[in-house]
Amino acid sequence: MSRRRSSNPTKAISITLPLTLIEAIDDHLTRTQSRSAWIADACSIKMGDYQAGEIDTRQLLAMLHARTEEPVLKTLLLDKLTSSNPSGEP
Repeated sequence: MSRRRSSNPTKAISITLPLTLIEAIDDHLTRTQSRSAWIADACSIKMGDYQAGEIDTRQLLAMLHARTEEPVLKTLLLDKLTSSNPSGEP
């Protein structure tokens, strides 16, 4: 009996990234997380191929911080991002 084929198979590619970016990505990953999966998720987000409910609170706050020009809002978002509980839940 053969294995079931994936409906969306993967393909290996080769890309060049600055070493500092690779190190920053690696800093976000745990020992068991996949760099390829992380980059694939980042590409999906950039292309708008995601649901808002799939984004965690810290990532959403970081996206808002990067997008806003308002200094007061940037400060508030940065404070939330650097807190230990960005969701505000008890």
